[in-house]
Amino acid sequence: MKDRYKLIIIHLILFISALGIGVITEKPYRYVNEFSWVILLVNTMLFLILIKKFKVKENSIIKYLLIILGIFIILIIDKDYFYSSYVQSTPDIMFPYSILILSNVLILPFVSIFDYIYTLNLFNISFIIIPLYIIILMIASKKVLKLNEKR
Repeated sequence: MKDRYKLIIIHLILFISALGIGVITEKPYRYVNEFSWVILLVNTMLFLILIKKFKVKENSIIKYLLIILGIFIILIIDKDYFYSSYVQSTPDIMFPYSILILSNVLILPFVSIFDYIYTLNLFNISFIIIPLYIIILMIASKKVLKLNEKR
C-alpha cells in the first residue's frame, strides 16, 4: 500500500478518536479545555504508534506534517477566528469563513494544541508554539522510525 493511503488511514483514525473524545465527554470537542494537554498527548502518541505500525516512510511523514503546518498557518494568521470561539465574540476574519471551517475540520486531530494554548493564555505566541510542536513531532517520528529499523 502506498504511503499516501497509509497516512490517510492514520488521519482518519486520529479524526475518529478526536470525535470520540467529544462523545465520551458529552461536550463539543472544542470546549474540553480542562484536560486539553491529555488529548494532545494521546493524539501525539497515537500518531507515533500508528506511523510505526503502518511503516510509513520518513519523507511521507515530513510532507504530511508540512501540509498540516500549512493548514495551521492559515489558522495562526487568522487567530481571532479561533480566539472568538473561546470568548464567544464575533471575529474580524481575514480568510473566507469556508476556508477556515475546512481548515478546522482537516486538522481536527491536532487542534487540541489550540485548546492548550488557550488554557495557558498564550495566543500571542501561537505562531511560535504550533510550528515548534510540528517540528517536535517530526523529530519524534524520525526517532520512532529509526527504532523500527534497528529491530
